[in-house]
Amino acid sequence: MKYIIDAANNLTNKYTTRDPFELAECLGIQVVFFPFKKIRGLIIELGNKKVIGLNSELNEHIQRAVLAHELGHHEVSPVGVGYFFLEEQTHYSLNKQEYQANYFAAILLLSDTPPEYGENIEQYAARVQVPIELAKIKLIT
Repeated sequence: MKYIIDAANNLTNKYTTRDPFELAECLGIQVVFFPFKKIRGLIIELGNKKVIGLNSELNEHIQRAVLAHELGHHEVSPVGVGYFFLEEQTHYSLNKQEYQANYFAAILLLSDTPPEYGENIEQYAARVQVPIELAKIKLIT
């Protein structure tokens, strides 16, 4: 998964930020908020414009994680494929593209913030304000 680490780090080095909202702006991706019923987020291409939709009902920390996930699709998934992040089922799907996007999000959001000594995974996730699934991915890499 080195190519995903490289993709996240190259993006953050180029734009000198790990903030997914700033990165979306730098990439020319419009972020819109909508009160989806079952979708956390999605990325679509409309003509030559890319748009990421975020569920407006989610708190800002989850929106940040979902946006990082959707940027992962943009950076590491095939061009022209649309993805959406379902809220039902498990928190994060296990298919290849979803795992890659989660991995990208974990690297993007957590590379500058390692766990503290003695901190368990739940404490780490709470401190850095990410879903526990992203903290788990970061800790196993």
